[in-house]
Amino acid sequence: MLTHLKYYLTIYTVDRSRNSQAGFSMPLAVGMGLVMMIVVASTIGRSQSDRATTNSQRETNRSLNVAEAGVTRFQSFLDRHQLLATKNLSDWSNTIDFLPAPQAGCRLIDRPLARNRSELFANKIWIDLDPIDLRKGRYQIVDYQYQNGIGKLTIAGEINNYNSTQTKSKNTLTVNIPIGSEVANIAPPALWTNTANLNPNQRITGQIRAVSCPQLPNIDLDGITGIDANNIELVSGIPSGEIIADPFTPIPAPRTAPVNAIYLPAITSSIILPRPSSIDLPDANNEYHYLVELDNPSSNHSIKLQDIDRIELNVTPGQKVNLYLKGNIDLAGSKTVNINAARPNLRIYGSLQTTRLIIKDTATITAFIHAPFADAQSISSTPPNPSKNITGAVWVNSWDSITSLNELPIIQAGNWADFGISKPEQPSQINPISYWQRIEG
Repeated sequence: MLTHLKYYLTIYTVDRSRNSQAGFSMPLAVGMGLVMMIVVASTIGRSQSDRATTNSQRETNRSLNVAEAGVTRFQSFLDRHQLLATKNLSDWSNTIDFLPAPQAGCRLIDRPLARNRSELFANKIWIDLDPIDLRKGRYQIVDYQYQNGIGKLTIAGEINNYNSTQTKSKNTLTVNIPIGSEVANIAPPALWTNTANLNPNQRITGQIRAVSCPQLPNIDLDGITGIDANNIELVSGIPSGEIIADPFTPIPAPRTAPVNAIYLPAITSSIILPRPSSIDLPDANNEYHYLVELDNPSSNHSIKLQDIDRIELNVTPGQKVNLYLKGNIDLAGSKTVNINAARPNLRIYGSLQTTRLIIKDTATITAFIHAPFADAQSISSTPPNPSKNITGAVWVNSWDSITSLNELPIIQAGNWADFGISKPEQPSQINPISYWQRIEG
């Protein structure tokens, strides 16, 4: 009896254990299924998120590439139209519409293209990289500002949603473009003029610079009508300078006499400056400034040296003298002008009324003559004398020595500081980008 009871108890215990295990396994299986579903859903979600991020990053990179392509095209445009490189974008239209005559007809500037681009840039018009394939994107010039040798360009690039598989993306960059200055790296020209007609024997030791549009090579090899490569003096068989046609760098404007300039009658006889035993006083830089009056209204000369007198105009060694003229210059009768100096410590500044310069090759002159409105046309001939020349520089509206049978050499001497003229801030080259930044937002 006892044996039967143990048997039934054993069977009951085993059945209860099986039922208990079955009740635990069911929730466990359901839980594991839920976990697997969550993992799968999470994996799918992450995959979709990663794909979206990848697509977004790809489109962002594409719009950045578009903006960079726009920068390259903008730099190329500035290379062709360098006179705009030192102007703010808001000033471009006026600059193009009021170009001086030497620039307006110059082949170095495409005026219709410059005007078209200026309008597109100023109005922030989007420009397609490829008008045939719009999927390549487009760019927009947001702004361009110039200051202290740096052009700051702000440009946007955009990939447009031209089909449902593309994500629209836009990026904006700022880049700094250094604007180089050729003039700042060279000595002042020996002869600087708007137009020239040089005698074949006219010799210039130094640079000849003309505000002229370079001509095609088959018209004039040196690029300037009236000037020939033979006009540059050879020193030990090597040219002493070069001929530069530059319509974008005008001759510096006339200088104005300071308010404390000393009044001086027209110079018509020999004179030493500063005047001995006078009350002439220098400025804080130990320079003398003279405002030179007219000899008479009909003659309109501030300097007139008669042939018969062989006049000397000299500066005391060690002194610096600036003459600001009200009228014209006639050095035809001079014997010497400031021969006491190896460098031009005499500066002769013409005014708007200084429209004529006369020089005979009988004089030896050491001076800087700056008369941007004067025509030097009476360069008369006498027997050649190698000791007779101009040492310094002459900057005038025009120079015509074609009728002179003998040369009147000009030997460049002095630097910008010696001439009292600031270096022109005109561009000569567009340099590689010095700064690049993406604008957020």
